[in-house]
Amino acid sequence: MTEEPPPDPREEPSASYRLAGVAALADRPVDERRVALVMGAVGLTLAIGCGALCETLLASANAEPEDAARLRALAPQGPRPPRPYGRLAVLLVDGLRVDEARAMASWRALAPEATVATARVALPSLSRPYYHHLFTGVSSDLSGVRSNRFEAPARFDSLMDRVRAAGGRVFFAADGLDWMRRMHGREGDGGDDRREGLGASLDATLAAWREAPVPALLVAHFVATDSTAHRGGIRSEAHLDALAAADEVAARIAAVPDAAFVLTSDHGHREPGGHGGDEPEVRSTPLLFRAPGVARGEQSPLPIDTDDLTLALALALGVPRPRAAVGRAPEALGGPGPDEPWPLHAASVATAVRGGALEALHERQRWLGPLALLAVVMLLGTIKRAYGFDRATPLALAGPALLVAAHAAWRPLSLSAIDERLPHAVRVVAAGALACARRGARLSRSARARACAARRAAASAGFRNNRGARRVPVACGAALGPWPLSAAAFYLPLLACGAGGGALLVAAAALLASAARR
Repeated sequence: MTEEPPPDPREEPSASYRLAGVAALADRPVDERRVALVMGAVGLTLAIGCGALCETLLASANAEPEDAARLRALAPQGPRPPRPYGRLAVLLVDGLRVDEARAMASWRALAPEATVATARVALPSLSRPYYHHLFTGVSSDLSGVRSNRFEAPARFDSLMDRVRAAGGRVFFAADGLDWMRRMHGREGDGGDDRREGLGASLDATLAAWREAPVPALLVAHFVATDSTAHRGGIRSEAHLDALAAADEVAARIAAVPDAAFVLTSDHGHREPGGHGGDEPEVRSTPLLFRAPGVARGEQSPLPIDTDDLTLALALALGVPRPRAAVGRAPEALGGPGPDEPWPLHAASVATAVRGGALEALHERQRWLGPLALLAVVMLLGTIKRAYGFDRATPLALAGPALLVAAHAAWRPLSLSAIDERLPHAVRVVAAGALACARRGARLSRSARARACAARRAAASAGFRNNRGARRVPVACGAALGPWPLSAAAFYLPLLACGAGGGALLVAAAALLASAARR
């Protein structure tokens, strides 16, 4: 028989030859120590990536929609309402719940002279987005102001701008917090918001506001009710003391004669403290509205939207609506005025901006999903090549679900779970690390190959947990631009990525420690 000539290396190898090469590569012995070092480094890198993704989610929450500039370009919306300029004081008692407001002595005394209602706060139920929404009439999905990290001046024409344009004065009062002035203030505005304790400087601010030419707007911001609820919940002694102080401030401001007065809040609190989500007690806020043209002793049966409240404030001051405001003052609060037609041009622009934001979100979903799936497949291939799978591996699949269930029993799955940023981040990372350590211990006891039990357990528990962490943002929309429609849909990626980072730190530590021992 004639021997087959050796294959020409320049020719393309046959399919069987290529398969034989792949099989030989798959059967090659693995240097477990080297793999542990590499996988440990990968784990540390991915843990840092989880932290970076959390930061990106938070930092990008205030990204402005691309078409929002069209709202800023709107012309002034018609003539001034046929009402004389007025003097208005808005008292924002930060974090005040509806039941707490109704128990205040000042509320009970003023209710027969005013219309009382509940106001509905848009998501997210956070302070700075509400300040922006209330005084511009532009909701968070249009303005892009969605978190308390927003520290710039207001992006749109505001009620304060309308007062200044009419030749009036704006005053700010707060107990040591200048958030309102930084957002809506301009040079020449009066008041004092730098000293601790609103009562310390209130008399001087009230005197200047009473003497200022109309229209004159005073925005008083009482903060202690919010900080005490965060620290100890709404039943704490410090919070009850803060409520009593807010009651006194409300009575002092409301006692100014010939002035409209509004008492409301930016959000409520859960009983243990916390807000930001869509819980009823968080999104429902009290509203007491005393102004000319507003019925006395009335109870509005329907909640008042923030868009509509903005217009009611403009009517009470006698100034035109902010340019991009799309609400309509409800009848219960003295509107609509005869010369205040529904702003169809602003509403149509707002609809177009919302549509563009949703289209951008769907576009991200289309390419982020396949990309995340590819990353999962590649990572699973690495784990399979390095460690193989055993019967204990499926135990790790329940890790993210158990973590979310445990968190839900401890705190709600919404932004209301976040009390203070650093302690909350530490708790979430620690929860992921403990979950990974516990699952890793169970896996190592049941692993078949005892020589690499710790490594196999660490890789399976840590990297499987991270796989779940990456899938949650995709399932929630991966909205790295406009805030998702649900506060939980924004919080779940933060929870999953934070806990996934903690799990990966434990996995990487176990892998590197096992490599160092040999």
